[in-house]
Amino acid sequence: MTQFINYNFKKILFFIFVLPSLLWSQNENDYTVFGHTPKVVSKQLYKSLGKAKAPNDRLVLLDSIAVQFLPSNNADSLFYYGTAIEKEVFKIKSNTVLKDKYNLKALYYKGLGGQNMGFLDESIGYFIEGITLAEDHGIMFQRFQLALADTYILKGEIEKVKSILKVLEPICTTPLMLLYFRATHSNYYIYTHQFDKAEKLIKNTLPFIDKEKYLKVYLRLKTILGRLKLKEGKLDEALSIFYEIKEETLNGGFYDLYITITLYEGEIYSAKENYPVAEMILSTAYVNAVQWNQLNLEQRVIRGLTQLCVLKEDYKNAYNLKTQLEALNYEIANNQNQRNIKDFEFKYETLNKEKKILTLQEDKVNKEREIEYQKTIKYAILVGFFILLIPIILLLIVYYQKLQTQSLLAKQQEVLRQKEMTSILQVQELELVKNTIVVQNKERDRIARELHDSIGSNIAGVKLQMNNLLDNNPEVGSLLAQLEKTYQHVRDISHSLIPNEFKENNFTVLVKNYIATLKQSNAVVINFEAYPEKAVNALNYTQQSNILNIIKELMTNAFKHAKAAEIDLQISILQDEKSIELLYEDDGVGFDLEIINKGIGIQNIEHRVKIFNGKLSINSALNRGTVITISIPKQD
Repeated sequence: MTQFINYNFKKILFFIFVLPSLLWSQNENDYTVFGHTPKVVSKQLYKSLGKAKAPNDRLVLLDSIAVQFLPSNNADSLFYYGTAIEKEVFKIKSNTVLKDKYNLKALYYKGLGGQNMGFLDESIGYFIEGITLAEDHGIMFQRFQLALADTYILKGEIEKVKSILKVLEPICTTPLMLLYFRATHSNYYIYTHQFDKAEKLIKNTLPFIDKEKYLKVYLRLKTILGRLKLKEGKLDEALSIFYEIKEETLNGGFYDLYITITLYEGEIYSAKENYPVAEMILSTAYVNAVQWNQLNLEQRVIRGLTQLCVLKEDYKNAYNLKTQLEALNYEIANNQNQRNIKDFEFKYETLNKEKKILTLQEDKVNKEREIEYQKTIKYAILVGFFILLIPIILLLIVYYQKLQTQSLLAKQQEVLRQKEMTSILQVQELELVKNTIVVQNKERDRIARELHDSIGSNIAGVKLQMNNLLDNNPEVGSLLAQLEKTYQHVRDISHSLIPNEFKENNFTVLVKNYIATLKQSNAVVINFEAYPEKAVNALNYTQQSNILNIIKELMTNAFKHAKAAEIDLQISILQDEKSIELLYEDDGVGFDLEIINKGIGIQNIEHRVKIFNGKLSINSALNRGTVITISIPKQD
């Protein structure tokens, strides 16, 4: 019988129940009946969607429109735009990330739309598919799980809700997800008659909600609290809560909550036996549910009206409403079946299109293979011709390369001979310079000692004898003065051969004094160490002089180029290896050894090191400082 009841019955019911109730205006509360779906989307978005051609642009616009229907939970619009997004996603050939993103959004919108239209089984399918595709424990994963739990609550499958809440409890940590989780958890407690836990959870949550940021979830929790009071029989308290928030739900565009609150108020007045007011409220809720195609709420309103008629003992209208409810259940089931059929048709058409695409691709591949085959034949002919020429060409190339190799080898050998000769000459020159310096230093030492010990001593003896004659021969005074000048001149010549600084100070003291002089005019930190200091001070004058000059060159280069904040100098005597090790390190800008040419300072250092058969190692890189290691054989 119910198969033949159509939508016209709803219009009849509207005139029987709703219109008289709306004309009754003596009630203390106002209830808004909409004759149209409230506009929530700007015309500009629809115009932009009409002009957009590229799938990517259309997806962004479709998603922007669908999002604006979420606050009101407009079932038809959410399902329509979810389906539209799904079709646009199919047009994208690449960009898997984009396809996955909008596939999830399409499933979410269709699931919410189906849920509000009463297509609960269909919605469960969409949400489960979304959970399998979403990133594990991500925000979309949490949204799908919460929506699935809400759908199971509507179906009364509470055990499934419990398992979902157990999964979500440790991962819903963001403020919004935590609030939605607590709303669903509160509903679960109410359905399992754990009223104390539900009230405690809601009252512990409400004071900490930022209403401006999370207004809908705040109003949803208040609605759940009102429903809890209704379940507990605290009708006045429940009614007070609904009065408090009803206007806010309407002003905020949360029309699904508005209808729900209206339904609960109707139930309250029915329980209070104020049947005219209850009838008016439920009729208002029914009109809005029909207008917005909220079939799930429509079922609940019809049940409320049926119960109201039974309480009034109006069994005729109760029967008509019961018949309407059966028709509505049939309509939901039929619509769900039609949607399933359309979904299968869409998937079938998609499969056929994919098959056509594959066929076209196969034809294209076959044509490309034929073209490649023709090309291969032509190439084979050309290759056969060239094969005949290749041996001759190869022989000519090998012969030419042989000539080139012989010529290059001869040039390289000549270059090597010249380098060898140059190296021998340089070694001889270095040895000569070294020996010259050593001989010069020894000769200087010898002459200085002779002047000081021999001539100086003789002059000093003569001076002493003449001093004895001075008392008896006053004219000896002038000779004595001339002799004193001669003696001082000999001392000056002796001292000039060996610098005063080397005679007056230990070598390490000379280096420290030099560093102290540098510190006076520079902010650079200079650290100096000598180990063992006694052995360093015992080096001969030639090596000390050479090392001091190398240190001066190093410091000059550092102040010119390094831009260092700190410099470390270390002189070590390795007794076992009989060598002098000089280590220089700075934290300056460094340089690229392959790009920067060696300056005069580095060349001077290399020259001084080579004179003493030493080794020089430079390690530097841009912005990593410079380390220079010098090793010189120790001379006895």
